[in-house]
Amino acid sequence: MRLKRRINQIFGVVAIATLLIPTQSLVADDESPVLYVFPFSKVAVNYPRDHLDYPAVDVDGCYAHVLAPTAGTITQTRTIDKWVKEIDAPGTRGGKTITLVGDDNVRYYFAHLGRVKVATGQRVSAGDWIGVMGSSGNARITRCHTHLGMSRVCPVVEAFLLQGEIWPQKYLDAWRKGQQLSPVKEIKKLMKRDPLGCTRSRADTRAALAQTSG
Repeated sequence: MRLKRRINQIFGVVAIATLLIPTQSLVADDESPVLYVFPFSKVAVNYPRDHLDYPAVDVDGCYAHVLAPTAGTITQTRTIDKWVKEIDAPGTRGGKTITLVGDDNVRYYFAHLGRVKVATGQRVSAGDWIGVMGSSGNARITRCHTHLGMSRVCPVVEAFLLQGEIWPQKYLDAWRKGQQLSPVKEIKKLMKRDPLGCTRSRADTRAALAQTSG
């Protein structure tokens, strides 16, 4: 009985040690493991390869479910559409919006929503239903769609980088196919090339707000 108990103890130690050893699947290109999913469902969507005068994408597919593209924290929501055409303030053009800071330290901004299903501070997992595509903000005079912007995380509130800093199309293409393409490296390169982006965007936001309020 003593020998049997001793063997069981040894196997228990080995099992615990095995659980503590990181496996190959937990490490990928020096980045923490992050799951990505295509962030639209229920309704077939499509999107162009370009977008006005800055990197972003307008996804068409009215009333599609908007999903969290990756796990993270909801850092800001706007659940009331305050956009006024005559004023056209930059902070309200998106209407009902959701800002998600992913565990990958990339910021995902969804605008012109018809419905917001999450709250500020809420944790979400990849694929969680967070909103519904709509036509809030200045989409009221264009069409039903969801604007998706991907950017670095800024320490202060600003409106311009938030709208989009890198092109999302290739990531949407990959996620639609189930491929795990991460925007982290592109964001890091951008930050190294333009370290003052957040400061500049904050200043531009203040100037724009002063202009619309004046």
